[in-house]
Amino acid sequence: LLMWMVYASTYSTANSLKTITEHREYYTKAQGSTSNSTGANLDKSNADEIIFMGTSFVNSSCSLLKDRAYARMFGTTGAAASMPIITYGLWASRDAMVVGSSFILPDKLTGHLVEKYDMERTSAQRFSQLSLPIATQFLAGPVQLLGLDFYNRPLTDLSFREAVVDRTRFLIRGFVSVVSARIARIAPGYGIGGVLNKEYRDAWRDYLIEKEISALNSKDGESAVNLVGLVLEKFGK
Repeated sequence: LLMWMVYASTYSTANSLKTITEHREYYTKAQGSTSNSTGANLDKSNADEIIFMGTSFVNSSCSLLKDRAYARMFGTTGAAASMPIITYGLWASRDAMVVGSSFILPDKLTGHLVEKYDMERTSAQRFSQLSLPIATQFLAGPVQLLGLDFYNRPLTDLSFREAVVDRTRFLIRGFVSVVSARIARIAPGYGIGGVLNKEYRDAWRDYLIEKEISALNSKDGESAVNLVGLVLEKFGK
């Protein structure tokens, strides 16, 4: 149930923010907004920042609640009485990596593959969406494990150097298992799930566009032609 909460809230937020930023950009172009318009300032980089920050906030908040509950349910007897700040910081960093590799970087890598290697856009999108979340786990996995280790083993009886050596050895021993476990969870959740989410979202958007065009065409042919032009310009179809 906790894991479902994380996935549902993350996808809902990312999809909502993408739709809002796309609509705002679309209507800015359609209305021919001037440079002093507030909507005109929303370029692609601004939209990515909004999506990244908003989705990261929701994903991290839900993930921290989940991880805190799991840590307390399955933590060791020597665990800290309360969750250390450094654990929250490490887990928040992990969540930012997951969101960035699942919702922001795939579009950027897709554009690079299409432009530089003449790769078909659909194939490039699928490759990016499947590979980036998985590759990120080789960094996010140790970060998660380190955050959990700070909670389970405060190591207050060791010096700073001894604690660093001890935690480094712990990370080396647990690297393969934690990365494998995260890949097994992230690959279907944000890899395959990300591909399906984008395809279903694009299909639903295309359906709405076609429906709107049909409605306009039955009433005003000139308006329909203008709408088609804007849609083609916006989505590059």
